[in-house]
Parts: sequence; C-alpha cells; structure tokens
Amino acid sequence: MKIYCTISLILLFSQKIYKADGDCSYDRYLRQCSCSLLDLTNIMTIIPCIQASSFEFNGGTFINPEDLAIPDLNMVLVMDIINDSLKKISFVNVVLSEDFLAAFINKVFQVPIDLLSFENTTIVGRSNGINLRGSPPRILTLQFINASSNPLMQTDSAFDRFGKWMSILRELTVKESQLRSVPCDVSVRFQSLLTLELSDNLLSDGNVSSLFCNGAFPNLQTLKLSINNFSNYDILCQVVNRYNQLRHLDLSLNDFSVTSKSLCEWQPSLSHLNLSDTGLKRVSISLPPNCEVLDLSHNRIEFLNISLPKLIELYLSYNRLSTLSPMGHIPHLRNLAVDGNPITMLQISQIQSFKHLESFKGDNIPYTCSCSLIREMKEMAKSGLIVQRWPEGYTCDSPASFRGKLISDASHSLFECHTQLLTVVICIVILLLCVAVIICLIKIWRSNKTRSQCMEPGNSNSV
Repeated sequence: MKIYCTISLILLFSQKIYKADGDCSYDRYLRQCSCSLLDLTNIMTIIPCIQASSFEFNGGTFINPEDLAIPDLNMVLVMDIINDSLKKISFVNVVLSEDFLAAFINKVFQVPIDLLSFENTTIVGRSNGINLRGSPPRILTLQFINASSNPLMQTDSAFDRFGKWMSILRELTVKESQLRSVPCDVSVRFQSLLTLELSDNLLSDGNVSSLFCNGAFPNLQTLKLSINNFSNYDILCQVVNRYNQLRHLDLSLNDFSVTSKSLCEWQPSLSHLNLSDTGLKRVSISLPPNCEVLDLSHNRIEFLNISLPKLIELYLSYNRLSTLSPMGHIPHLRNLAVDGNPITMLQISQIQSFKHLESFKGDNIPYTCSCSLIREMKEMAKSGLIVQRWPEGYTCDSPASFRGKLISDASHSLFECHTQLLTVVICIVILLLCVAVIICLIKIWRSNKTRSQCMEPGNSNSV
C-alpha cells in the first residue's frame, strides 16, 4: 500500500533529477524512509521503504518550471489502494518555489497525511499560476522550521491559490523563520485552525494586532508565541482575549520585566498559561481566573500571593524564593515544583498546608541540614507524597561537614539534635546538686551548732 504512494511521489518529482549514487534508507523501528531527491532516479530506490509510514526527502532544488515537468499520471488507481494515512512527509535542506508546493499538493491531495513539514527550507521564486484544483487536500498539519519564505508569509496575494486548503488546516507551525508579521488577509483564511505555533520569530507588540485581527483564527485553542520580542503583557492579553475557546497559551521567553499591574481579564476558557523565563520580579499581572496549570519558572520572583481556586499545577523552579510561606489562595494544588530556589529551611508543615498536594519537586536547593530538616524530609519521602528526584537530587549545603552529602544519608548525633534539651537537663541536675549541697551544708552547720550548745552546760558543771 505504502509503496504505491511512494512510487507516485517519485514519478512526480524525480523526472528531471540527474542520477546519483545511493539508495533510500529505511528505519524499520521508526518506520521512516530517508531519501535524497538526487538519489531518486528509479523505482528500485524505494523498495526498502515498503512499510514506511513517514518519508524524508533531503536536498534538492525546484525553482524553474522545467524542474516541475510532471507527466500525466492516473492517480485515481493509486488513491483507491491507499487506505491508511502517512504520519509525516518532510522536505529538509531544500530550495523550493511556491509552484512546487502547489504541484505537490495537487498530486497528493487525496492522500491522508498527518504532517507536511519543511525544515531548513528556502522558498523562492514568483508564482507561475499553478493553482490547487478540486477539493482541499487531506493534509491537516503544516510545519515550517527554519524556513526562509518571504513570498509565502509576507504578502497576502501569495496565499491566493492556497485559500481553500488554508481554511481546513487544523495545525500550523512557523518556527525559527524570522517572521516579523502576518497580514490580516492571511490570518483570516485559517478558519478551522486549532493550534498555532509562531515560536522563535521576530514578532513584537507593534504588529500583533494585524496577526490577530478580527475574524482571524476563530476556533483557536492552542497558541504558542514563545521566544519573540513581546514586552507588553496587557497588549497581548487584550488582543488574544477575543478567543473564547483558547485553552493553552505559551508566552515564555519574552520580556515582561517592566510590565506594570495588568487590568486585562482573560477568557474563562484559558486553563494553561506559560510565563516561564519572562523576567518577572513579582506577579502583579492578571492571571486567568480558571487557570489549572501555571508555569512561572526561571523568573526572579521572591514571594507569591495569587488567588487561583482551580489551580492544579504550579511551577516555580529557579526563582528567588527563600521560603514556602503562604502563596495565596490555591486550595486544590496537586503538583508543586520549587527546585533551584534559595530555600534554606523547609518544614513539612509548609508542605502539608497544601491539602491536596500529590507531587513535590524540591531538588537543587542549598539546604541547611538541621536535625529537623533531615527528619522531616525523610518523613515526607516515606509519606504518600511523591517527592521527585528523591534522594539523589537533595543534598546538604551546610553545615560544612555535611556539604554535598545526600539528605537521606545525613544524620546528627543525639547531642547535636537535642542540644537545648540536654543543656536544660544538665542545668537542672547541676541545680539539684547545688541545692543538695546547700541543704547538706545547712544540716551540718545546724548539727555543729546544736552540739556546741549541748557542751556548754557540761563545761559549767565541771567548773
């Protein structure tokens, strides 16, 4: 079954490629076939890939129209044979034109493909008018990673031929592609998009309004904007707030260090928010009222006071917390991560204040291994609570004699752990001894006095 699809691809796109040495390689465990476009000169090269579920075509250039001279093939028979979908077709380290993309989609539009990916790809050239034909292709996920695609993403007219396909796409990823903006006329075409990832680009506060203009991405549920040039939390909140189905929002690795108190109110649908590594010193910004998962790791937060009644997971790794003091109103918290913070003392009562806590992560912390901390950490590890990375991730920083030692292996002597009690006992014993000595001395003094008084009448009679 898969062989017919692969044969079709080879026949479609290898007609003008000069012969080169080498065959396709097949990884039977991953069911992945890796080919070089320059190697595809005959059908025999794909024989090892008969069971492949994903294909990778590495290297090649398709710019001129003659490179796309595709014979007229009877694809109907091939489509009838293919019943299962392909997991992935990717083009890596290639130079393509828009006409190639249109021609490719025209030939495989009936093949169910989970993901069509372009990695380290340069899309160049002007359109020669090859439009999509028939019904929209059965490709629901499109991915560009490290792609140079100026004519594809920077102008609204470039997408005219793909309008019908764009309207049914469910997932779109454009990463590491120096994307600065997306025109509104392009954004509004993605009417069925559920997941949009635009991470590691050059988007900023000034051009975000055209990207998320009225009518764009009406069914959006997951949005990832990590590693861009955003700095105004309020602007992002106001622009994104029109999506009443949005559940996951990733704003990590942007800079919100100068963000003042936010007055924007998020949609009730938003349940997952990632604000890790955004330069936050305090959490004075507005948070989604129904947030269930909140990631605030790798910031500069010294204390936390939030009210999120539905919060289940809270990640505070690598901040500046010195204690697990009350963090506000988070009554249903189940997972808590505070690893990498300068917390020197940790009391089990602080952990037990979270009534529904199931998992705790507190490794890579410079613990002061007092008797109470060692005892309580060991008790916590034996309780029903899941202590992640115990015991290898929990070491002592002080006292000096314990530095680098696992808390699970550390132990103090009886005197070290009960110094005050033993001191009190010793003082009481000394006091009692002193009282006993004083009493004895008093008794001796009284006895001597009585004896001397008894001897005085005897002396007078003798005289």
